[in-house]
Amino acid sequence: MLALAVTGMEESLSRRVREASESYHGFLLNQVHQAQEDERRRIARELHDRIGHGISVAHQQLALSEVYHATDPARALAKIAIVQQAVQEIMENLRQITSELHPAASVGSLEKSLLAFLETVDEDRICIGLDVNGDESWAEPRCIDEAFLIIREAARNALTHAEAAALFIRVDIAPHALIASVQDDGRGFDPASAREHGGVGLASMRERATLLGGRVAISSEPRGGCLVELFIPLKRQSDGPDGG
Repeated sequence: MLALAVTGMEESLSRRVREASESYHGFLLNQVHQAQEDERRRIARELHDRIGHGISVAHQQLALSEVYHATDPARALAKIAIVQQAVQEIMENLRQITSELHPAASVGSLEKSLLAFLETVDEDRICIGLDVNGDESWAEPRCIDEAFLIIREAARNALTHAEAAALFIRVDIAPHALIASVQDDGRGFDPASAREHGGVGLASMRERATLLGGRVAISSEPRGGCLVELFIPLKRQSDGPDGG
């Protein structure tokens, strides 16, 4: 009887170990799958926000160079120079993404990066304003990088789709928060419909903000312009574990 009891206990223990092993194996597979999904989404964001943006700039500037070719050759050459710079940046970003699958180098100054982006816009087509306030050192470099990509994507959407006459970008950086807004007076759209049928751009903005503990809010209506608001909480580098 004792031998039978021992045998039964061994079989029960073996079964439980096997079930636990299978369960843990399934857990690991799910974790690997989730990690792969997260990485694919990250790569999609990088390709859309970095490579897609550069291609869009190059395409627009080439079209403008054709427009100015006959009437203003100097301006046409300036557009070609912007195209060359955009292509160079595309190549560098591609090297970054394909070789290491790491984000591109830090943008450095948020204000300077936004100004450089806005310099590629045809000033005859739209009136643009930019106002950046606060000390950028309050935000970590990664936060500055992600904020730039979110703001640039919002502005690029307005420039590409809104048919706006004016676009205004405002950024306020305080010790504990980075708050930004991108507002245009264009044709507007239905945010609910865009969320349901939208492409990578809107999802990318929200994902980037969420990864930093922040959020993106979009307010718009047909023929009513659009307002994109970004909020990212900041933790001062001098703060200790207790936040003091």
